[in-house]
Amino acid sequence: MADPLDGVGRNSALALGGASVSGVATILTVIVATRSLSETGVGELFIAIALFSIGQGLASLGAETGLQYFVPTMPSDSARRLVVRMEIGSALIGTVLAVIVFAAADGVASILGGGSSTAATTELIRLTALTLPFAGLYEVALGALRSYDEVVASTILDRVIRPIAQVLAMVAAAVAGWGSIGMFMAWVVPTVVTVIAAVIRLGLIKLPATSDQSGEVPPSVFWRFTGPRSVARVAQVLTQRLDVLILAAVFSIEDAAIYGAASRCMYAGVFLAMALKQTIQPRLRREIVFGDRSTVKALYGATTTWLVLVTWPVYIVMIAQAPIVMGVFGSKYVAGAPTLSLLASAMLVAIACGLVDVVLLMLGRSWLSLVNLLAALAINVVLNLALAPQLGMIGSAIAWVASILTANLVPLAQTSRVGLHPGGRPLWTGCLISSVAIGVPLTAGRLIFGDAVRPFVLLLAVALAFYGALLYVFRRSLLLDRLLKDLRPRKPVFANG
Repeated sequence: MADPLDGVGRNSALALGGASVSGVATILTVIVATRSLSETGVGELFIAIALFSIGQGLASLGAETGLQYFVPTMPSDSARRLVVRMEIGSALIGTVLAVIVFAAADGVASILGGGSSTAATTELIRLTALTLPFAGLYEVALGALRSYDEVVASTILDRVIRPIAQVLAMVAAAVAGWGSIGMFMAWVVPTVVTVIAAVIRLGLIKLPATSDQSGEVPPSVFWRFTGPRSVARVAQVLTQRLDVLILAAVFSIEDAAIYGAASRCMYAGVFLAMALKQTIQPRLRREIVFGDRSTVKALYGATTTWLVLVTWPVYIVMIAQAPIVMGVFGSKYVAGAPTLSLLASAMLVAIACGLVDVVLLMLGRSWLSLVNLLAALAINVVLNLALAPQLGMIGSAIAWVASILTANLVPLAQTSRVGLHPGGRPLWTGCLISSVAIGVPLTAGRLIFGDAVRPFVLLLAVALAFYGALLYVFRRSLLLDRLLKDLRPRKPVFANG
């Protein structure tokens, strides 16, 4: 019987490694922004990034998921034609969005800026509009690379080169004193360059020629799956980004800046989950079509365990020492510590659910995924509108926590009905080790030493050493031996004689 985890460790390690670089770079970009811009400037920057991200969701059409669903089982000629059509479509929709946002920039700035909007806010929104033709194309091009199993190229472009370039460019913008507009340019130009590089790489991939049309996916079939995902992708990105815009509109850009800094911290772990999702998605699809449910369950459980081992310590630190973490951005940002603790607590649950929405999608349940994400969006919007005016950042955080739990626990219940869930000895062992090794000493340190930095640094060093020792002792229970096995160079096999 074939090993269900054979080969998955190498790609998973590559994805987690690349996403770790991206996560650290994200935190560094926030530090650069908060340390070099006023709170108003930081708020304007986060508004621009939120608008760009929403543009990604709208213009990508959910096509990256459709490509990863269909391409692995299609003949090469058919796959290439499908990819080109999706690239052209996303670029055209992004151009239409660019025209609309550019024309409405004054009104959008007035709404989002509340009483503190500036000419810079309007100019920044117009600049954001000009980048929207590349927004959806970014997701489509990188999704196409992953569907071709070009994991290395996708990871290097998306998770290494782009984030490092963003940090370096933003440092240069800070030194030059370019303000929020220059800072956004420094953030978005590496993204545009990455899009261009991904499209060029797609064109250079040499696929075996075939005239077989039996694998051609009719548009009706493609959009029957991808259409719901298009709406779901929009719902997902609105759930993730709308709270910054609502907070800016009902409170102030300054509050949006503090909340945005806290939420970007949370994204350090989200990037890890997204990277692993994008890497494992085509493999899950192939196993569902050609394999069996036991293989899919093994993949689901192993990847969730590895994700917990990497991300739970990060989120536990954010919960236990939120004031110190937020203080890195500046003394005024410590006000966002309760927000960070709430969001990080919700992410512990979300990470333990693993790639649950991916499993649901690869089972062909895109409509069910859509309903789940629309429910999460509705909860987010309703609670934001109800709580943000009274509670500010805490109200927005409560709204996001509720939507995070909905978007993860509901699909987990749905996949569990068909026997697919990540639970088992490896996952529970990972959760327990992370909580004991990291959570207990840091929580005790907070109770004893308060928000003092030096005791925190010392305790964190001891906790990480203890955590590393436990990972080694329980490496087989945590499937880490399987991960490391795939990372070892394979010995060449020579024919005798």
